[in-house]
Amino acid sequence: MISRTTQSLLGAVGVLALAVGIAEVHPPTGQAAVSGTTVRTAVQNTSLVCPPPLQGSGGTVYSLAAPGSASSASTSGSASLQALAAAPATGGAPSASASAPAAPAQTVVTQTSVGGSTTAKAAAGDKAPALLAAATGATAPGFTVQQTTTTGAILSGTACTAPGTDFWFAGADSNKGSNDVIELTNTESTASDADIHIFNVSGEVEDAQASNLDIPADGSLSLSLSSLLSPFNTNTALAVHVVVHTGRIAAALHADSGSKGADWIPATTLGTTQIISGLPGDLSDATLVVADPGTSDADLNVQLASQSGWITPAGHETVQVKAGTVTSVDLGAITRGQPAALRLSPASDTGQAPAPVVAGIEVVRGSGTSTDTGYLTGTGPIGERATAAGLSAGDSTLLLTATGAASTVKVSSVGGSGSTPVVQQVTIPAGTTVAVTPKAPSGGGTFAVTVEPASGGPVYAARMISRKSGSVPGFTLQQLSDDHSTVEIPHVVQDGSVLLP
Repeated sequence: MISRTTQSLLGAVGVLALAVGIAEVHPPTGQAAVSGTTVRTAVQNTSLVCPPPLQGSGGTVYSLAAPGSASSASTSGSASLQALAAAPATGGAPSASASAPAAPAQTVVTQTSVGGSTTAKAAAGDKAPALLAAATGATAPGFTVQQTTTTGAILSGTACTAPGTDFWFAGADSNKGSNDVIELTNTESTASDADIHIFNVSGEVEDAQASNLDIPADGSLSLSLSSLLSPFNTNTALAVHVVVHTGRIAAALHADSGSKGADWIPATTLGTTQIISGLPGDLSDATLVVADPGTSDADLNVQLASQSGWITPAGHETVQVKAGTVTSVDLGAITRGQPAALRLSPASDTGQAPAPVVAGIEVVRGSGTSTDTGYLTGTGPIGERATAAGLSAGDSTLLLTATGAASTVKVSSVGGSGSTPVVQQVTIPAGTTVAVTPKAPSGGGTFAVTVEPASGGPVYAARMISRKSGSVPGFTLQQLSDDHSTVEIPHVVQDGSVLLP
């Protein structure tokens, strides 16, 4: 006679055997069954954050691009811009950052198919909120949103970015006449906590009112940079470090130097070598700002990748930055009519480990009182593919740099749903920068471009939108990086042993 315990054990073994049998009959399929250690597949969800536009009497346009991916398993999807539920909070001290009363979330615009022509306008005035940009399915791979503000003759532009926990900005200004504003946006359901560290030519500012900042759930916090500093800590060359302790946020910094111009300073990261792409050939002045937040001095070589190759600019061969401080260098009209990228690399004869730095350049175009400013920072290559939104015929220029071997890229202009992309092949000689005017697709209006490496070494890219108004050459610069259209997933191996005790 078989005992009840033995019957239970045999039953359990039978169930396990059946389970193993099912697993053997139905092995993994699709991407997970591809041979190799890992596979890449199209992303299914993308989320970005657009900061409050700070437009005053001007107006802001959002441009959406969903270039899609040939590897996407989805044939449908949806992308949207939605205002955050909580109204913006303002203030210069932690106590002034309490959440405003929540309001119903509002959808600004939606896009339901692959393309690059969808646009929407921000609400009027400086009460326009931050926006959450989200895409699913076929619209998620490479989803990009461009925010462009026109205030008089001045352009301010930024690509909406993904949330994170650590942000560096180089080139901020707290001098009289300037109005630099830090925007901290939290799209999560719980409040976030962050500190802001500010560095100037003397070191970190110790008495800054920027600790334990509370960023409300589904809301944003707007901080005037000068309000965080004492009246004696004004400087034209500041580095700002935002460190998030709880949750994730999107941090953005808008620099407004009054009549000189305004634009967003893109976030950057620490690195021993910094490549700042996107210098236009017709700039009238450029100011390099380098911060060394570490404990050892930085000694850096300066090079330009011009149209004729790598050159060392006369009078600006090196830059030295003392540990814990910021250094600024007036480079003047350093590009001399040729588009370029600037490389900062460790001097080889220092005898010590290179010091990580952050770097940025304030770019001025125009002359006298008819100027506008833009900002560039150290960035990485475009990776598998980069996407820029918000182009229109005749107003945009791509600045492409091959830092190593000669490279060829495919530039595709993407219009509305169902339109055929216009493709250009662009060759970039080794160590040079070329300027390219993207061809507009048929139908006119707003479009997007994608830049994909076809052969050769790494490529760095930026896009300039230029709209002259009277004598003022209004412009904005956005550097391009990988659009994260795909994600790497591990290879799945059939293994029935995981079902056994």
